[in-house]
Amino acid sequence: MKKALILSFLLVMPLLAAQAQYYRYGAKAGGGFSTAVGKDVSSDQINHLAGIHAGLVFTYEFVSRLGVQAELNYARKGFVYDNYRRENDATIPPGTALAGDSRLDYIELPLLVKVQKAALFLEAGPYLGYLLNVSSDVNLVETVLTDPPAVLEPRNFSREAFNSFDVGYAVGGGLMLQNGFFMSIRNTGSLRPFPKEDLKQRNLAWQLSIGYLVPARGSSPY
Repeated sequence: MKKALILSFLLVMPLLAAQAQYYRYGAKAGGGFSTAVGKDVSSDQINHLAGIHAGLVFTYEFVSRLGVQAELNYARKGFVYDNYRRENDATIPPGTALAGDSRLDYIELPLLVKVQKAALFLEAGPYLGYLLNVSSDVNLVETVLTDPPAVLEPRNFSREAFNSFDVGYAVGGGLMLQNGFFMSIRNTGSLRPFPKEDLKQRNLAWQLSIGYLVPARGSSPY
């Protein structure tokens, strides 16, 4: 994984050093929703968590409609346990379940191919992520029908229980204005589980962003 990060960095460096007509840079921020997916996840036991993201954007357009975009982003992902339990899980006794938010903070490096037609664009490519921090408000609760459920004990998760590196895909599209402002919607999904233990849970997120790129020098690509 470290070799992959180094390789991606080496691929991005020429873009940052380029002094070309369509070299652009800027920043973006936004919000969205994330959850966990996989065979160990039941759709009625794990819900979406609202999160934020922000970062720097670097683009290089080879021609007026085709370019490469690299980003360095902070992204909060995670999910919400809704009376979650697994069969044969000794850590969750019978008659109990997990409830609450689990939050995963990542630094991510997407490297995307970007195709643009007039003001509309599409983008897709891989990303690499590094887990910065894990926080949670998860409790072990009784599954007896009480409102609110009786809390038995907190269940705090350690960062050491999660994989440090994440790898996945990003695909999306949006609207780019001639003055440099843009809006985009993106889906990102992990290709590897985030827990270290024998679980197959992966990150899945939808992100809505607004941002600004310094307009290109010279001829407009529109």
